[in-house]
Amino acid sequence: MNRELINILLVEDNCRDAELFQDILEMSQESHESQAWNVTHVMRLAEALVQLDRTPVQVILLDLSLPDSQGLQTLVTLREKAPTLPIVVLTGLNDEHLAITAVREGAQDYLVKGLVSGGTITRSMFYAIERKKNEIAMKSCLEQERELREIKSRFISMLSHELRNPLTTILASAHLMEKLSKELSEQKKGEMNRKIKESAGRMNKILDDLLVLWHQESPEPTPFKPSWFDLPQFCQKLVAEFQIQLDHQCSQGTHSIHLIFVSRVKSYPVYLDLNLLEQILTNLLSNAIKYSPNGGKVEFELIADSHQVIFRIQDSGIGIPPWECDRLFTSFYRASNTEGISGTGLGLSIVKNAVEVQGGTIQVNSEVSIGSTFTVTLPFRVNSVLMDPSNCSRPL
Repeated sequence: MNRELINILLVEDNCRDAELFQDILEMSQESHESQAWNVTHVMRLAEALVQLDRTPVQVILLDLSLPDSQGLQTLVTLREKAPTLPIVVLTGLNDEHLAITAVREGAQDYLVKGLVSGGTITRSMFYAIERKKNEIAMKSCLEQERELREIKSRFISMLSHELRNPLTTILASAHLMEKLSKELSEQKKGEMNRKIKESAGRMNKILDDLLVLWHQESPEPTPFKPSWFDLPQFCQKLVAEFQIQLDHQCSQGTHSIHLIFVSRVKSYPVYLDLNLLEQILTNLLSNAIKYSPNGGKVEFELIADSHQVIFRIQDSGIGIPPWECDRLFTSFYRASNTEGISGTGLGLSIVKNAVEVQGGTIQVNSEVSIGSTFTVTLPFRVNSVLMDPSNCSRPL
């Protein structure tokens, strides 16, 4: 029968005591069919610290008085080195105050030499290991709860801010149109009507993103519903829709964005999930435009071969601090240099999920004040002949 091996680090400078403890452990081992232990003995704190780097240890038996360290500082130093390991203190001092202080400093138990038996030591070790496991699990739960509270707080703050601004615009425009309907020119009415529609569209986008996120977080996996469609045609249509928005922004005097679409293939039928692909490209293009507040180029490149398709979207915007790139795809997370630019922190989380559902990958390269490049790679099936529109579940 296989026995669970417990590696014990015995830190004891008294050779007689060390031999006694090892003899006690060896004898008590015979009565434990499910566990076996291996004892490594060191005499100095420095040796213990080195040993912890060399071999895995499940529990430490520690004498507080060593040649190179005395008292509770010995415990503190070991606990700082190995915060997740249970430590049982062994001492010749039957001092209740010291015992309580040692437990407060992180010891799992406190045993007085000369008053322990094999059963006492082994029980203490097993209890110490289990208590430490429970302590770590409790800390993990508390940390998760704290993170959840922070996420909820950020979510409420974000939602309040992102919905209040367009709602204020809608209410103000509607109020002016109602009170000053006769005084307003048709052009002014048209501008206000456009502001109402744009603000409503922005609110609808936020709610759509939240709905997508809710589906992602649900136990049911995100559905994957591929269909046949022509990829360059789909991309061109998407770019044309963005160009209409950009032309309007330019007419309002905002910074000009030059959107460039380059396709390395012509008519190219693929078998992908149209809805998920739209989520990916819409969010990436929107971000590239939004985070280029001073204008410039946004390049959208499409590359395809017989095995995969690559979408590369590059902007010349504010860029992303390198230490924050790993957190970009976390829900509600926004880079520290996005202050003053509206956003929910949901887009890249949605993109990552939509990419992974289709078995793809996403990479980001960015430099602050230079710009960012997002590269999405998706595997797909390609038809060898021109696509038959009748095979499309959602024709373009």
